[in-house]
Amino acid sequence: MDTRHLIILAAVAVVLTGAVVAFGVLENRQEVTLKQGSYLLPGFNPEKVYGIYVKQGDESLTFKRLDERFILTGKYDYPVSNDQINRIVKAIADIRCAEKVTSDERNHAALGVVGEKGSLVVRFFNESGQKMTGLVIGRDRPGFPGFYARLEDEKQVYLSTDALPPVSTNHVDYIRRDLPPGRKSDYVRIACKNSAGAFVLDLRDGKPTLEDVPKKQRQNDGAITEVLKTLQQFPVRNIHRKGDLAALSYPTRLDFQRKDGTVYRIELAEKDGRHFARTAAVMDDAAASPKAEAAAGDKGKEALQLARDSMGAFNRDHEPWIYEIDAAWARAAQKKQADLLE
Repeated sequence: MDTRHLIILAAVAVVLTGAVVAFGVLENRQEVTLKQGSYLLPGFNPEKVYGIYVKQGDESLTFKRLDERFILTGKYDYPVSNDQINRIVKAIADIRCAEKVTSDERNHAALGVVGEKGSLVVRFFNESGQKMTGLVIGRDRPGFPGFYARLEDEKQVYLSTDALPPVSTNHVDYIRRDLPPGRKSDYVRIACKNSAGAFVLDLRDGKPTLEDVPKKQRQNDGAITEVLKTLQQFPVRNIHRKGDLAALSYPTRLDFQRKDGTVYRIELAEKDGRHFARTAAVMDDAAASPKAEAAAGDKGKEALQLARDSMGAFNRDHEPWIYEIDAAWARAAQKKQADLLE
């Protein structure tokens, strides 16, 4: 999902018509009419968001928009998953009011909306770096799906109509997992080479087929299904800059080939029981040959250029990084052909 899909909400006017509930002995209960389901942020335009700050407890993250991407600033400057950014924006912009609760600041602690002292704080910034709005997210109300929230610069607390989707302050949750990218059905072949041997899976007919099976032997469908299932999910634990792990060697290589001729390559390393991956996109030699390009025609050339553009964007985002991954993924990549035969 790219940044243009950030434009997901219409600007709406908030008209409150419900019950005000005052908490503590310092305020008396009073009721007013309020329209249930109105948005908490009137006129909020996600398209204008160029910066996001999230904080809870001792953990905080800052994101800045760069072209069509959002960058996790600070230590990483990592191009994060836009899907996750869109979830934050949508989660906050979708907050609807069930009730006005209290405007007495003395009640904030009881409702968990005191600010950065334990509450979840989310701020949005425009292109010039000015704060558009900030929200303080408090406790859930027992027996009710909603939670308490207030605008950061106001004292009035509201009860939301629904629960808030998770908003993480852990950088690992924003690491891109599009390795290999796209849909599973886009891929026609997986080739694996490691220190124990090699294997190749043909995916073109919908059922994975092990290539070069010796005569009088058969592929083990269960083992192949299990390996394929593992390799099609990329479990990332952390990210590191390549320069910080320059001494790693990468004896294992997997090539995921797509229908458009692009190959997404993942190379694996191991050190002290930890497993690491680096990745790059290349064009299959046959698809990129002048003969193949000349035979493709105008539509084929256009498709080839789109594939090259996707490769360039992928390499731009992933080339500087090394991904720390789960051992189970690395073990699947250590299989040899004999492990996939009956």
